[in-house]
Amino acid sequence: MNDAVDFWNKQLAEIGSGFRLGSIRFVSEILPPSELATLSQAVLDRQRALVGPPSGFMQIEGDLIIALSDWAFVSFAMSFQKTDKRLIALRSFQAAPFRFTNVARNVIAHELGHAIGLGHNNVPGKLMCGRPAPCRPDTFRSETERFFPLMEEEKQVLLELYPPTWKDVLLPGSQAIDSLR
Repeated sequence: MNDAVDFWNKQLAEIGSGFRLGSIRFVSEILPPSELATLSQAVLDRQRALVGPPSGFMQIEGDLIIALSDWAFVSFAMSFQKTDKRLIALRSFQAAPFRFTNVARNVIAHELGHAIGLGHNNVPGKLMCGRPAPCRPDTFRSETERFFPLMEEEKQVLLELYPPTWKDVLLPGSQAIDSLR
């Protein structure tokens, strides 16, 4: 997870943005896995506006909560109405293709990309490739650990969202939580 934050902070620095992700703090909190699975389906069904945050979400400190789950659902990132908090829920990395070299790190970086404002593209081999394009996490598989690149257009979007004059650090004290129990 720290590698993915470092990747994004390096990308943001290279394009001249003043925005940086804050440090990660791991805590032991539980977001109900069944609620994470329901939210995942709402994202897939394009019904995210109809769902609220999972139980206990609002009580967790931080602007971005990353939930690690042992359930099988499509990993996702989303925000909720009436709050600036964002949620990333990551499915179990124990099954293929997530347990293969390089896949999990790129899925985490991909979801962080959504959390900071990027959408999907349809270009295989690029970090933000995803639905409805035929890009799937197994395309991140590689024998060497590396992050897939961003498109130049995505870098421009980030610079528009977070210009060089950006002073606030989003996600100070962000937390990754373990929803395995």
